[in-house]
Amino acid sequence: MTKPLLLKPASSWLYWTSVALIVKGLFLSWFLTRTYYHDIDGFWGQSNGDMMTYIQPIESLLAHQGFKTDVRMPAYSAIYLAFRMLFSPPVACNLVILLQLIVSAISVYVLGLCAKRLFQADRAFYWAFFIYLFSTFVSVFDGYFLTESLAASVSIFFLYSFLRVDERPARWIPLVAAGTWLTWSIFLKPAHAPLLAVPLVIWGFRWLQKQLKIKQLIRYSFLFLLPFVLADGAWMVRNYRTYKEVIPLLKSPWYPESFWPANYFDLMAFCQTYGEDFSFWFPNTGIRWIQGWGNNNFLPPVRWYVNEELGPPPNYVYTAKFNLDSVTSVRNLCYRLGNGPVLDSVQRSAISAQIKEKMNRYTRSVREDNPLVYHVWAPLRYTFTFLHGSWGYTFLDDIVRSHWPRFLLRVYHYIFVLIPGLLGLVLLTRRGLKHDARLLLIPLSVAYCIIVYVVVLRHPETRYLAPFYPFLVLSAVTTFLSIARSRQSQNRSVAWPTSP
Repeated sequence: MTKPLLLKPASSWLYWTSVALIVKGLFLSWFLTRTYYHDIDGFWGQSNGDMMTYIQPIESLLAHQGFKTDVRMPAYSAIYLAFRMLFSPPVACNLVILLQLIVSAISVYVLGLCAKRLFQADRAFYWAFFIYLFSTFVSVFDGYFLTESLAASVSIFFLYSFLRVDERPARWIPLVAAGTWLTWSIFLKPAHAPLLAVPLVIWGFRWLQKQLKIKQLIRYSFLFLLPFVLADGAWMVRNYRTYKEVIPLLKSPWYPESFWPANYFDLMAFCQTYGEDFSFWFPNTGIRWIQGWGNNNFLPPVRWYVNEELGPPPNYVYTAKFNLDSVTSVRNLCYRLGNGPVLDSVQRSAISAQIKEKMNRYTRSVREDNPLVYHVWAPLRYTFTFLHGSWGYTFLDDIVRSHWPRFLLRVYHYIFVLIPGLLGLVLLTRRGLKHDARLLLIPLSVAYCIIVYVVVLRHPETRYLAPFYPFLVLSAVTTFLSIARSRQSQNRSVAWPTSP
């Protein structure tokens, strides 16, 4: 397939990286003028409830009090530490988001290279480069002190290293590089740990197809897993010294209960039974109604430019053991608990106990008496909200007041990524099973993402999709390439009709 006209070749790395840096830099510069919440004075970016949980362990370490964290892996904090050793906290934070911008720009170019290697077509580079470059799905996180931007870039670098393994099978560097990038991803987001199995499955499949020898399979697996074994071994030693327990990743995946509103986990478990959003800081989430919130009532400085219409759980959720009045009574108790400063500790404990008992009973009832809702409808709802981008900042719902720009961003997401991406996952699976097993890395990774965050954890906040979004872009590229090739084939058949 020939290179599109007026475009430099993919080998022009400086040109394409500069283009990505300019486009992403302009977007970030505009975004920083719109930010409204800063945990640290002098920080340019947008703060999030997670920001200080990465910073405080480092400040504790610098104060000679140890790296104190039960809920964070050290990779992101280590980046902050590297800058904090030389600069003040706000300057260090600003340097982190500038680093995210640079790495993110490089990753756009590398994603294009991945597309070219996967699909053996120059045109694939341009499709992947431009689709990913102009999407806000990941770019918005360049300005947040969060792991999403770097995690998405690391996913791309991991894929690039993985694809280079077969170019020179005797070399060990691509294997160790792939393992190192995925290890870094895990130390940014520990929920990515099972992804270590995906390359092993692909290599095992190729061994069954007699494309790899058993010695190669063992060598590939050993070198790939080596970085994680070494890094996590050191982390486990730290955890054992701190907690006197064997903890491979995190002591706790959640903040301590004191961090959350009263009875939050009880309400969350109930929402999970029917696929409802339990992020009370986002608009139109079901848990906000249960907690007693009113429409468009957010604690300053939080703001959202979407119309909020809170309401009770839908009718299909209720069982013979509870109804709308039952849930409304819980809502009234939550409102009293959250808005009753005159309550003493005994009264607050009594109300909290009532909420806990009721919510646990209603949650069990949905699981036991309404299994279709719990096992089918809830995962389907979560899958839609996860892929649609309902839970989060991806489409600038808290930044842009006008509706139409945000609507166009969602249309872009659907037309260029989501719909063709889902079709592409099917195409990649078929081609991976029949021709090139490396292609299976993309559908397996996306499937893992959905299974873990939707089915297992039932916590599909949209930002968790960001590290896998580049894989959806590549899936979309294969769909567009298939359409283009189909049209070319039809044109050739018209130009050269067969003899009667």
